[in-house]
Parts: sequence; C-alpha cells; structure tokens
Amino acid sequence: MDPIYYLYIGLGVALLGYVALMIIKVRRNKKRKQAEEKIEQEKTEKNLEIIDDVRYTMETNPEQESGAVNATFQQNDLILKQNTPYKVSVDGEIKPGKYIMLSNNENQDAFNIRVGIYVREYKHNQEIVLAEGDTVCAVSGDVILR
Repeated sequence: MDPIYYLYIGLGVALLGYVALMIIKVRRNKKRKQAEEKIEQEKTEKNLEIIDDVRYTMETNPEQESGAVNATFQQNDLILKQNTPYKVSVDGEIKPGKYIMLSNNENQDAFNIRVGIYVREYKHNQEIVLAEGDTVCAVSGDVILR
C-alpha cells in the first residue's frame, strides 16, 4: 500500500473527529443557552431575582390590613409538605438563598422547621437563609417558601 493512502486515511479520521467535536460543541451551546433563557425567565417573574444560581425574593403583602396572616400562594412560591425532607441544591427544586416563610394555615402564626438536624420555631413572614446541601423539612404543618 502506498504511503499516500495512509495520509488520506489519517486526514479522514481527523476530519471525522473534528466534525464530532463541532456537533458536541453546538449541542452544549444550545443547552447552555436554554439554561440561560430559563434563568432570565425566572428573573422576569414577579418578585424573584436569581444571581449566581442563588434565589432572592421580595415580599408582597404577607399580612392582611388587619394584621392577620395572609396565606396566599403565588406562582413562584414553594410548598414544604409536612414531614417531607427537601434537599437544597442549585439544580434542585429548592435553590440556596433567602426565603420568606409563610404559614399555610391562616389560624397558625408559628410553625416548626427542621434545617439539618435542628428543629426551630419560626413565625409567619420570617426570613430564612438556606445554604447548598441543607436539608429542610416542615415539622408542624405545611409551609410556603417565597
């Protein structure tokens, strides 16, 4: 076999490798662009800002005019079901950041939340900061995270 054939075979293999790398690069860019668009969409939602995969919310009307608990649910709120542990992670349902806890029951102003291994009593409209890797669980009833 002539050495020129080996050269052609080598160039063909290199060309196939280059094409495969370009396909992988295009797919990665597409996924990255979709993730960025999702983050931008979440940012434009009412009362929500995400900076470096950390969630920041601003509260709107957590109490009624009379001072009673206002147990409302908005589009970007999360519900912690009673005795169901949730893992805080950047890719998970609950992202690290500052949340405002709201009572799910209008007649209940205080509730217990387990963060890690410690249980603590929180009040309606109290803030909590969750870090990546934390495990959070509502102990005394369902709780809304805003």
